[in-house]
This record gives sequence, structure tokens and C-alpha cells, in this order.
Amino acid sequence: MKSKKKVPQIDLLKSAVEKVVYKRPRRKLFYVGKFFIYFFVVVAISGAALSFKVISSSNAITEEGGISGFFRQVKSLVAIEDKVIKGETQDRINVLLLGMGGQGHSGAYLTDTIMLASLKPSTNQVAFLSIPRDLFVEIPGYGWRKINNANAFGEMSNGQGAELISEVVSNITGQTIHYYGRLDFTGFTEIVDMLGGLEIEVDNTFSDYMYPDWNYGYQPVTFEAGQQVMGGDEALKFVRSRHGNNGEGSDFARSKRQQKVLLAFKEKVLSISTLLNPVRIIDILNSLSEHTKTNMEAWELVRLGKIAMQIKKDEIVNQVLETGPNGLLYSETTIDGAYILRPKAGLDDFSEIEKVAREIFSLTTPTQENARVEIQNGTNITGLASATSRYLGSRDYNIVSIGNSQNRDYDKTVIYDLTKENPDTLKMLKEELGANVSTLLPAFIENRELIEYEDLEIMNVSTNLESPEDLDFIIIVGANSSYLTENSYY
Repeated sequence: MKSKKKVPQIDLLKSAVEKVVYKRPRRKLFYVGKFFIYFFVVVAISGAALSFKVISSSNAITEEGGISGFFRQVKSLVAIEDKVIKGETQDRINVLLLGMGGQGHSGAYLTDTIMLASLKPSTNQVAFLSIPRDLFVEIPGYGWRKINNANAFGEMSNGQGAELISEVVSNITGQTIHYYGRLDFTGFTEIVDMLGGLEIEVDNTFSDYMYPDWNYGYQPVTFEAGQQVMGGDEALKFVRSRHGNNGEGSDFARSKRQQKVLLAFKEKVLSISTLLNPVRIIDILNSLSEHTKTNMEAWELVRLGKIAMQIKKDEIVNQVLETGPNGLLYSETTIDGAYILRPKAGLDDFSEIEKVAREIFSLTTPTQENARVEIQNGTNITGLASATSRYLGSRDYNIVSIGNSQNRDYDKTVIYDLTKENPDTLKMLKEELGANVSTLLPAFIENRELIEYEDLEIMNVSTNLESPEDLDFIIIVGANSSYLTENSYY
């Protein structure tokens, strides 16, 4: 006889307290573990979405899209630790940085900024070589033209403007251009605004009354000396200004401003506030995909960013190809009235430029010794001390005071070396000014007259002349440096 199957009995009258007794107790650890599971799921999903955005933007920027491209980028990102980017094994990564107007601007594809950035991973150094847009070069297929035309010619021909100008820069510097990055004005202003602005130290107060407006005319712009936060539009004007007064109208000063903004940009992009803000990153990537072109893949961008994070601020080398007594270029006007720049070594001789590019990491800069320099006017040429101060100050010499010399009959500039502790600075000053050098200080130098320049406060230069014991060099400027007052340094 089969036994009856027992039917579970449910006692609806059992108290709630008694029901709890039969439930398996939940441990606190279970809830903690569940929280972390949810947390990591959210992080994983967010990371996947962000990675997809990075890869998608990279595909757009490099003009390589599609599903196959996406999965290849994913595979590359996973294996990034085992890969090196171009130039890394040679300990020099060369990246050509280009700025252009873009759609809606006159000369949309003319490059307004051309800068070769070289990274040296072994020493965490970076060097910037700024190339003026008026440099006269041979552009393959187009003959001799200004270098800023190369990108435009390439874009109009086959959409390969960045590739063509990379070839030109490689030809004149002797350097392999591993990568390029090109950004238009709209992208620049958008990204700077997305970052919340850039912290920039303006060295000199200056005005530019010939800054181009949006209607083929001019609009005046002015910048005050000191630390400030610049939005996108202001930062663009700061790097583009070409006709500023107070020593800011030269190609050297303009390139220096561009390098300053680039470093501030790098600091802000790699800051914690940016890296931990996925919304900001996605916004930036959106703008980059629309306004930037590069030949770097996603994993290469990540790898380069990792290397860039190690760069030391005091290991940055800035060089500019320029005119001037010790520059490598000279200016001339062509038959049709165009302003161009040529190498002093010869019309088509770029050997000196190649040498600077090749040895750029071994070049000494004035800031490394930070010698204290005083400048005195040894002539009756009004403003020569001021002009010399601006000229040397724009090249990062530490000018602490200026004045009039008691003797005003100097035909040639003389540098008095008071400490003999700064040989590199002495060598550079001698070359910059075409000066003689002396270690014997004339007796009359103790009786120095004060000179007043109302606008010198902006340069942090004193008109209260220093005691010789507090100086490394006293420069008495001679008539051979009078060309400085004829340029934009006065």
C-alpha cells in the first residue's frame, strides 16, 4: 500500500517572530560583498563605454572606422604594456604639432602654428622647435613656397595635408616625423573651455592692434602681465598675436607663448580633475573627433600620454628658428612683395637647422644657470638699455635691473663677468650681443646713475641698480646693438 504524499503545511497563524527563526541569517559580509560587486559592475560598464568612446574618437580622428578597426583598437589597448610607440626604442619620439584656422576662416588649411615636439623617455625631457610659417622651403610637387602652404596644398590635392607638411619638416630638420597632430581654431577654443581654462603666466603686458577679426579686418587685443586663467578665445588670441608691442611682436616671442600654452594644456589635460571626470573626457573626445587629425592609434595616444606624464618641468628645451644677430634665418621681400624667411647658411642650405634639431637636447638655456644680469646704456641712443632688456628677457635671461652708464662712449657692447660661475650664460650672451668680455670692473661703474622707464614694472626689472656683489654680469650696451631699438623690443 502506497503511503500518501505529505502535503506541506502552511500555518498562516504562525507569528512573524517565529517565521524569522527559520530564515538563514544574512551576514554583514554578504552586504559588503554585494556592494562591491555592484560597484565594479558600474565601473566596468563605465570603463567599457569610455573605452568605446576613446576608440571611436580615435577612429574618427585617424580616419579609420568600421567594426574591424574597432576590434583591432580594443586588442591593441589590451596589449599596450607590451608595446612601444615609434621612436621609443631610439629614445626620441618626434611629434609634429600643427594649428590651422579650419572651416569658416580665411586660408582654412594654412598652418598658423608649426612646432616639432621631441620627447626623450630616458631623461623625461621634451624639446620644442618652433618653425615660422614664412620659412621658404621646397614643397614636393609645388616648388618653393612658404611652409605654411604645404598643409593646404596637400588637403586640396588628396586630403593628405598633414602628411605633406610632415615630409617637408622632415626634409629641413633631418628628423623622422613619427606622428603628427593637427587642431583647428574651433577645436582649440572648445577644448580649453571644457578644461575650465588654462593657467598662463603672461610675461609682458602688450597690445596688438592688428589682430584679425572675423570679417577680414582687425580688432585690438591686450594682455596684462601676471598669472591668469584664460578661456578658449583669449588663449587663442594669446598664441596667435603677431604684432604685439613691448617685445611681443617677434616670431620668437610668439613661439614662446605657444609653447607656454601647450605646456599649460598638457598639465590641465593630465590633471586629476580631468582624468577622474569621464563626462569632461567624453566631451573633449567629441571635439577632438571633429576638429583634429592624427596618425596615432588609440593605444599609441595612451602610451604617449603615459610618457608625457613623466616630463619634468625643468627639463624642457625651447628653440625657435628666427632672424636676428644669432638666428639661423634672415628675411627678404620677393619680387611680388611677399615676406619670406631663408636660412643664413644658403638659399637651400638647411644644415644649421638640421644641427639644431639633431642636438636640441644638449642645448643650454639661460634658465639653467639663472645668472643675475644688469644692463646699462653705454651710448646716447635713447631706450637702448630698455630694448636690450626686453630682447634678452624674451629669451629667458634673468634681467634684474637697468640703468645709464656714466660713460656713454661705448662703440661695442661689453660684458663684465663678476663671478666667473656661469660660463654657459656668458657664452650665450656674448653670441647674442656680439660683445667683448672683461673680468675687470671699471671704477666708474660704482657711480651709476638711475634711469626711469615707466613701463618696466611689467618686466619685473628694477631701475634701482644693484650692488656688484649681488650680480653675475653687468652689460654695458654699445652702439653695435642699436638695431634692437629699430625692432619691436623697444
